[in-house]
This record gives sequence, structure tokens and C-alpha cells, in this order.
Amino acid sequence: MIKKGKSNNFEKIFFNQKFLALIGLIVIILISFPFAKNSIKQYKINKEISDFKKEISALQSKNADLKNFVSYLESDQFAEEQARLNLNLKKPGEEKTVIKPAVGEAKVLASSTEGDQIFNIPGRKKAEPQPEVPNPKKWLNYFFRR
Repeated sequence: MIKKGKSNNFEKIFFNQKFLALIGLIVIILISFPFAKNSIKQYKINKEISDFKKEISALQSKNADLKNFVSYLESDQFAEEQARLNLNLKKPGEEKTVIKPAVGEAKVLASSTEGDQIFNIPGRKKAEPQPEVPNPKKWLNYFFRR
């Protein structure tokens, strides 16, 4: 009879509704951790894929622009423009007219043509270095001329 009582207690605890619900909850939690980890990993991978697709489309558009630029550089129109601008050449039958600016306008015209470029090619025009400002002047500017 003693064994039967102990077995009865064990059956009461093991087949209790609360105990079975707790065991089921623990099993669900243990199963959900790897699932959550995999879903987070999948989200990161999908985000990385979308970032790469955006980068690919940006590079493809840049590549198309560069191909158009190269085809323009290889065209006769570009060669003709460069010959007209840089070498002062003209077509047969054309006449060139040179208009000399006044003395005061020459400085303004020269400064405005330096920045005008046909193409904006990186590295074509180097930046001029700024003159070095002494430290005491830097401190004065910092404290008194804000």
C-alpha cells in the first residue's frame, strides 16, 4: 500500500493540468528560441540583399552614364567642339570674329572662364592650398569674431 500511495502522488503531480501546462509552455519556449533566431537572421539577410540591389542599380545607372559620356567623347561632335574651343579652328566657309573686352571687363571675364568647364570631371582641377593662418590669429577669430 505504501508503494501505491507514492505512485498515486506521482500520478497526481505528473498528470495535473497545471504541471502539464507548465511543461507545454517550456517546450514551446524552447522551440521558439531557434525559430526567433532564424527569423532575425533571415531579416538581416533580406535587408542586406535589398541594400545590395540598391547598390547594383546605382552602379548600373552610373555605368550607363559613363558609357554615354565615353560615346560622346568618341563622337565627332566632341572632337569638333574641342577643336573650336581649344585650337580656334573653324569649318570651311566660316568666319571667326574675336571681340576684345574693355580693360575693366577683362579681369571679370578671365575669372569667370576659369570655373566654366564643359565636363565636371573629378580631379581635373586641383584645389589651391589655403594660406596658413597663425595660431594667435585663429584664437582671436575663435573668441571675438563669431
